[in-house]
Amino acid sequence: MNLEEARLELDATTLRPQDAAAEAVAMAAQDVALGAWLERRTQFDEAAASALSESPIAPGLRERLLLTQKAHKPLIPHWTRPIVITAAAAACLALGWIFLWPVSSKMPAWEADSLAAVIKLQYGLSTLDDHSPTLTDVKTVLAPMRAPSPDHLPDSLAALPTYGCKCITIGDRPATIICFKIASGEEAHLVVFSNDKLDAVPPQNAPQFENSKGWSLATWSDGQQSYLLATKADQATLRKLFGLI
Repeated sequence: MNLEEARLELDATTLRPQDAAAEAVAMAAQDVALGAWLERRTQFDEAAASALSESPIAPGLRERLLLTQKAHKPLIPHWTRPIVITAAAAACLALGWIFLWPVSSKMPAWEADSLAAVIKLQYGLSTLDDHSPTLTDVKTVLAPMRAPSPDHLPDSLAALPTYGCKCITIGDRPATIICFKIASGEEAHLVVFSNDKLDAVPPQNAPQFENSKGWSLATWSDGQQSYLLATKADQATLRKLFGLI
């Protein structure tokens, strides 16, 4: 079993870890990146399951569904049942995203796009373009690509180790996500881009903090660059990166 096969195996059993192959579990324990991904994915699935379980259920819904099932049972041949089950699972996952999706319609477009791109990385729906371990190394990778690279960052943030980076677009402008290791098992994703002709530009050198469904966010500008820093860590951890605690 290789890492990708182990990831697929673990992906299918995050809420049933007892069903996962022993070899996949062992690989997650030995491989740091796979183990971190499994922890994030499990947290998301558990949160989605919790949100669904707390949703109000209309009185009599179970009885009506049973009656409907009995009435239409002959119309569903056994060979189509896996398709129906897959569709139901997809619907449940989509509903979970609705409950947990932290992107708000009140956010400026650049902030919404930035956070959406970060979420895809956090939950393994997209992958890093590079896995450099320091900000200096990341900048070296970005330079020949002419991708946005931070000119100035708080010293406490710039000194942290990194997971790497990913080049994205925010609207029609290029941007870069840089992922930092901010604590044991915690990471923060920095999005950097040009604020030329940007609507609702965040303030210069004065980070604005907010929370959105379990995410702690900071947005600010420094000269012609703007930033969004997003993490699942608490607000106090985020503020420490700016020397505010």
